Amino acid sequence: MRLRGRRPGDIGCMEVARALQSYLDAEVDQALAQRVGLHLEVCRRCGMKAETYRAIKSSLARAGSIDEVTRRRLEDFAHSVSRSGGQV
Repeated sequence: MRLRGRRPGDIGCMEVARALQSYLDAEVDQALAQRVGLHLEVCRRCGMKAETYRAIKSSLARAGSIDEVTRRRLEDFAHSVSRSGGQV
């Protein structure tokens, strides 16, 4: 989603898609975290993806461990989202 009136330093949807999982796992530096966070506040599509990732992560945490096949499928799904710039 293209943001109108983007300012220098704003981050786009494709960049957010590539960084989203690392952002949600608090594995990005503060500057990138701030840029991704601001984008998620204004971009409904990316915000919904973040909420989906959070829900999946939360469900997995509650379930404890998952089998190897399920883990691989989730990883493959996440990588496909990253490669497609968020378009599945």
